[in-house]
Amino acid sequence: MKLKCPICGRSFSDDLPGAALPFCSMRCKMIDAKRWLNEEYSVTRINKEKLEEEIAEWEQAAAVNPEDN
Repeated sequence: MKLKCPICGRSFSDDLPGAALPFCSMRCKMIDAKRWLNEEYSVTRINKEKLEEEIAEWEQAAAVNPEDN
């Protein structure tokens, strides 16, 4: 299967010797790890209370307009 490295963009086969999936090499894998450690990447935090409010609003709207579901 052909893959594309998310770091360098190089196309490579998943059976490439030395591949560190989903990266094409250990070098690209280490670049990615460094970016995580330097906090260049982040995961968005979900505001639980806001999410619960939005769900309640959607449920209320669905109860008012059941034909829209």
